[in-house]
Amino acid sequence: MVEVLKEFPHLQDPNTGGALMERTIIICNTSSMPVAARESSIYLGVTIAEYYRQMGLDVLLLADSTSRWAQALREMSGRLEEIPGEEAFPAYLASRIAAFYERAGAVELSNKKVGSVTIGGAVSPAGGNFEEPVTQATLSVVGAFLGLSRARSDARRYPAIDPLISWSKYVEIVGKDLESQFPDWEAKVRMTQKVMREGDEIGKRMEVIGEEGTALEDFVIYLKGELYDFAYLQQNAFDAEDAFCPLDRQLVLFKLICEIFESTFSFNSHDEAEVIF
Repeated sequence: MVEVLKEFPHLQDPNTGGALMERTIIICNTSSMPVAARESSIYLGVTIAEYYRQMGLDVLLLADSTSRWAQALREMSGRLEEIPGEEAFPAYLASRIAAFYERAGAVELSNKKVGSVTIGGAVSPAGGNFEEPVTQATLSVVGAFLGLSRARSDARRYPAIDPLISWSKYVEIVGKDLESQFPDWEAKVRMTQKVMREGDEIGKRMEVIGEEGTALEDFVIYLKGELYDFAYLQQNAFDAEDAFCPLDRQLVLFKLICEIFESTFSFNSHDEAEVIF
């Protein structure tokens, strides 16, 4: 936390060119602080966000992490001698988490301005267990989920978001801006998801039997999944060009990758491949 407070004020805002700290509020609550402070900090953050939303501003609230908040709730509940629920969390854990995320959204003000609060909560389950109560209660109310993968992190594939377990309920809303430029984008997305899923299964088999025991057709599917992962999903936060990809560039890359995916490969007896577009 000390490192964040020292380095964050020196970050530059790419939109304004000034210090990012000029439009940022940080609320610090470490595990060494009183449990009541840890329990109330998340409400303080969302209340400040709502205050600026009422001014017609768009606010992003990042809560790291809601698991620590839930642990504070469990400790408070234990001291109050309340009836415990699953894994000793209070029985009202799910309703508290839902009430927190429900405070996000857009509001039209009396002066016709629109303000919004977007909440991004980080859940850090022990041992990566997604079946624990905090994760399950969160997944039941949020509109999008980005699941981090230890395997992708160890392989240095950043961001370490696993595309096979991540999902979003806002796909159709985002897709409205794409229909004019990319009418069949939904079919293309389903195709890339299928390639990624099949490529992942083939990659797991290759770890056991090796490349020599893999059919050429399966190996091509595996390479297609690797191409999509490497050329489209991965980013480099330390590179000015690769840290952020604008929508128009994403469309060009996605269309190019889809053309490769839709191409057919035929193999002759000498294991030479012919590509037909």
